[in-house]
Amino acid sequence: MQKKVLVVDSDYFFVEFLTELLIRRGYEVLKAYNGKEGIAVLEDTAVDIVFADLVLPKVDGFQFFKFIRHKFNGNPIPIIALSGTMIEQLGSLNEIGADYFIAKGPIDQLTIKLNEFMAEIETQPFSPPVDKKVLAAGNVYPRRDAMELLKSLQFHQAVLDCAAAGIIVVDSDTRIINANRAALEIIGKHSAETLNCPVAELFVNGERAELVEGLKLVQRQADVHKYSFYASFNSQVISVLISPIELNSNPVGWVVVLQPAL
Repeated sequence: MQKKVLVVDSDYFFVEFLTELLIRRGYEVLKAYNGKEGIAVLEDTAVDIVFADLVLPKVDGFQFFKFIRHKFNGNPIPIIALSGTMIEQLGSLNEIGADYFIAKGPIDQLTIKLNEFMAEIETQPFSPPVDKKVLAAGNVYPRRDAMELLKSLQFHQAVLDCAAAGIIVVDSDTRIINANRAALEIIGKHSAETLNCPVAELFVNGERAELVEGLKLVQRQADVHKYSFYASFNSQVISVLISPIELNSNPVGWVVVLQPAL
């Protein structure tokens, strides 16, 4: 049976490059261009290998790898982080959650490296390597701008996780793309159980209707910047506050804040 590979990267041309390479090796390739799309594919289809970049829109690579670990806990599959920012991650490979790490480089050299890598994992049963190391195509060096970008992303996620209130970030299609630690504690779920989940599914019927009303109201009425109501999670009364997210004056989602009612 033809094996399936999921490729997740925001760079369309890189996805096509890797797809062509894998098809030539006899794989069926599924494509996604952000972490949220990657999760949607995995919810519907079983795959044998996953390639994903670290810096992804919607749901980043770190969250995406955590989702895979949770979903395939009893049936591990090779997870390959293949990124242009891999060299900048040398000091924190254990935190990424992948099995293999490949630094993007010149396409001709990367083609050779990837074919050698695939030939190696195809000839032996999968067993997560003990030693974490980066396979590089040619001479690749850490870049200051890439390191600053990664530090910025990590800083903003740290701020979100340190917030005392529960914060859920909801995409324009009402599906969850992030939930901080406080929110996960309140709703009693693992982060992998919330990613790409419709936010309405967290609420019971009556509260769900009020949530939907609030989402509509703050997005459609320019003079309404927040909507609040009470909900119950694990026998605890929680205050729910909904606010719109705007980018260049265009609505792109919502922030749902959860905190114990006073």
